[in-house]
Amino acid sequence: MKRVFPILGIFLFSIVLLCISVQAVDNAMSPTTTAKEATPVIEVSKELRDQYPIKSHHAKLSIDCIHCHDDQGRVPAKFEYIGDKGCLSCHGSKEKMAKRTGFMDMFHTNPHNSYHDGPTLSCDECHKEHEPSQNRCMECHEKEVPNWMKKVMP
Repeated sequence: MKRVFPILGIFLFSIVLLCISVQAVDNAMSPTTTAKEATPVIEVSKELRDQYPIKSHHAKLSIDCIHCHDDQGRVPAKFEYIGDKGCLSCHGSKEKMAKRTGFMDMFHTNPHNSYHDGPTLSCDECHKEHEPSQNRCMECHEKEVPNWMKKVMP
């Protein structure tokens, strides 16, 4: 009889652990999964891609509409401008971008820490997600901008 209690205790403990494991798996597959964890529910057609193209490096990373517009519903025509917060949610702070591109400072050409704006320039002054980027420095400094900086990402 004394041997039955430890065996019964181990059996009951195993049942409790099994129930907890099943509940954990059930919770992991629940409908409360966030948009970024879930499969996107926006069907990205060729027409939609043509109307709202994304940068090639973002496409290679499989970034889709939901990554930037995750709190704006599922109708792309109703998406609103997201400003710097969208860019900085992945790229960090403006100060971090200025530091990351600090190698340009020796030529006084770092647009992320420019002579005119410091690190306060809005990302979309130069980088457009759904349009070609523009090198705004060249509007006034065409002869001063190094050749490698004249070509911007499409």
